[in-house]
Amino acid sequence: MPVNAPPEFFKAQEKYLNAKTREEKIKALEEMIRTLPKHKGTENLLAQLKAKLSKLKAQEERAKGKKGKSGIKKHGDVMVSIIGFPNSGKTHLLNLLAQTEFKESPQPYSTIEPLTGIVDYGGAKIQLVEIPAFFRKQDMSIAHASDCILLIAREEAEFSELEKILKEFRIEKPVVKFSWKEDVKNLISKIWEACGMIRVYTKERGNKPEARPIVVKKGSTVKDVAERIHEDFVKYFKFAKVWGKSAKFPGEKVGLEHVLEDMDVIEIRIK
Repeated sequence: MPVNAPPEFFKAQEKYLNAKTREEKIKALEEMIRTLPKHKGTENLLAQLKAKLSKLKAQEERAKGKKGKSGIKKHGDVMVSIIGFPNSGKTHLLNLLAQTEFKESPQPYSTIEPLTGIVDYGGAKIQLVEIPAFFRKQDMSIAHASDCILLIAREEAEFSELEKILKEFRIEKPVVKFSWKEDVKNLISKIWEACGMIRVYTKERGNKPEARPIVVKKGSTVKDVAERIHEDFVKYFKFAKVWGKSAKFPGEKVGLEHVLEDMDVIEIRIK
């Protein structure tokens, strides 16, 4: 089936061929796409034009990114960067996990700026940040500041390419890989494990544990938690009672050097 494009299309095509700057090429391509008739005979050409446009826009965003700075700040106990190629489902995953409502689009490179959402994980706050697929320097600085990287891919081969990108930016962080063949249900627990943090719930004598845990690194002790509460808790420490994985039995009496585990409950007694 012939294309039967109008004269405006061929004028735009000539502008594209003679364009000297990336901006001129982008404008010409947009005009070509706008004026190209939309029917079965133009499907392949339209797809090629959109692919060229997406690539040029990505290059343009990268170039702008050299001068820009990311406005994303850490809001949570841990921060996780979601990194993947265009149309890998990053925004959909963010919406699914953080219950956000960001617009999802099949158009490549539709996410221009980083998107963020918070997941409540047993009272701990996990901040998820979607990194746009332009891989700009200022966006990748977010990944540098993250506690963990979540790589998302449509096929196994993409993971190797994404790991190369991390290496190019010298990002050495724990990595969790996810593809849509897997179940999302256990993803947050995998992320939390990779971040290397634990949740410790404090309680007062006779009361229930606090809903909001104290988040500390794996291997932390009673002393570490006591210091987070108040320095006097270490100075006047008598003993602590612990319930959970690290305790030999519920309510075990322990000292300052006792190593805690995720979801332990602790009751500190002072003199």
